[in-house]
Amino acid sequence: MKAFAVADDVIFEVLGAVAQVQRLDTPPVTATLVARDGAERLGEYQQVIGLVRHVCARNREWVFRRGDIVTLDGRSQAVESVVRNDGQVNEAVLHG
Repeated sequence: MKAFAVADDVIFEVLGAVAQVQRLDTPPVTATLVARDGAERLGEYQQVIGLVRHVCARNREWVFRRGDIVTLDGRSQAVESVVRNDGQVNEAVLHG
């Protein structure tokens, strides 16, 4: 288990970007996120219907909920849905 925690720290250190995350009626929090732009959004018949931005955060820094506002690289987007949470890292799809 410790090897995965160390690997997560290395990945976030190398690929991460500092972002602001805010939940309704609370002040913004600074967190290190790993962004993946151009992730495919699939339609009903598994055809690509668009490209979206996914962001990952370590659970100790932030756990995403629908409606959270993420500001990364000067662009603010709302969390549309949470894709996964493995207990260490959680991933969300941003709207827009």
